[in-house]
Amino acid sequence: MKVESLREVRNNWSQVIDELPTTGPVLVTRNGKASALLLPVDENTDLEALILSNSKRFWEIMDSAGQSGRLTSFEDLPDANDEKAWEKLSNDR
Repeated sequence: MKVESLREVRNNWSQVIDELPTTGPVLVTRNGKASALLLPVDENTDLEALILSNSKRFWEIMDSAGQSGRLTSFEDLPDANDEKAWEKLSNDR
């Protein structure tokens, strides 16, 4: 990951943006501390997942759901072709 100061990014904004697909993420620092992250985006980028992955509220909801037993782990899911098990699982909810 490339690290650049805010001053460098500001002075070379177009170049930094143009090079994102090649350089990958750029960590922007301010006074030596991480301040922002620039990410390359293309037609395959899942923006919703990217935004949710950084949402404190989203993770609080996920943690709450997991603690309440409302989530099922992948290991506990029935085989994809087990119709009776899937029916039972949906009825239990």
